Amino acid sequence: MLVKMRACGICGTDLEKVHGVHVTPPVLGHEVAGDIEEVGSDVKAYSRGDRVAVHHHVPCHSCFYCRHGHHTMCQDFPKSNLDPCGFAEYFRVPEINVNKGAAFRIPSGLSYEEAAFAEPTGCCIRALNRLGIQSGDDFLVVGSGPAGLTLIQLLRALGANLIFAIDVVESRLKWAEKFGADRTLDAAKHDLLASIRDATEGRGVDKAIVASGNTEAIRSSLPLVRKGGKILLFGIPPKGSVFNCDVSDVFIREITFIPSYSTTEREMETALDMMAAGKLRLTEMITHRSRLSEIAEAFRVAEDAKSSLKVMVEA
Repeated sequence: MLVKMRACGICGTDLEKVHGVHVTPPVLGHEVAGDIEEVGSDVKAYSRGDRVAVHHHVPCHSCFYCRHGHHTMCQDFPKSNLDPCGFAEYFRVPEINVNKGAAFRIPSGLSYEEAAFAEPTGCCIRALNRLGIQSGDDFLVVGSGPAGLTLIQLLRALGANLIFAIDVVESRLKWAEKFGADRTLDAAKHDLLASIRDATEGRGVDKAIVASGNTEAIRSSLPLVRKGGKILLFGIPPKGSVFNCDVSDVFIREITFIPSYSTTEREMETALDMMAAGKLRLTEMITHRSRLSEIAEAFRVAEDAKSSLKVMVEA
């Protein structure tokens, strides 16, 4: 399948890859939507002119890991990708992606920009499914970048109780409040432990989501969750990252760490359905738009966390 790119978001992992720091396949551009330009002669499910959001990785759905529900651990998962990448005028979608239904028709009421959020939102939905949400849960989201804001909006839509947001960039804390956080805390200025325990009857939050690859963010979240609490590792730390913690504290308080990597077709479809139903308003976080011909400048803008949030590239 050949797709003409219409919109592709710059992800934090893209910024890492351009600097040669990555633990995922080094292909740029995966938050992508466009128009089908051509399909192979044997393709029956799609037609030229279809508007689609495309997932770059797909599992085989039949191996040991897929059968056990760990689809992103499938050995085929990282092998599939867009060619040459999402930041291209046109890109090819491999046969396995087409056969597994990893191209989703964009609902008629959604724009290409909205559809480009399907992949990152799918990652967030899969992560929350792994973490689990119970009625009345209090949450902490560490990091109020695009992923953190998406998680906050999903938590609000899914019925979370208190939602705390932490960051060190004041503008991003304002965004977190706009997207549904009940309380925002500047990690450099607030006593996080006292603030969160005061608001949770001395316990701490039920679940923390570390939407940052900074290992200090992981370490600092430990005392902020209650006994029996859970910590979701969502941000991707650089390869070789380590952090120290009091393992006896993790043991005696029964703290659970849950990592979540990427997404599958199921969660991307859910993301598009939620957007089509008006439950998510993700394009509000787009602070800059750029033409493909200005991609280098777009990356420079995206690296400035104080002045930009989400940068969308359009062909």
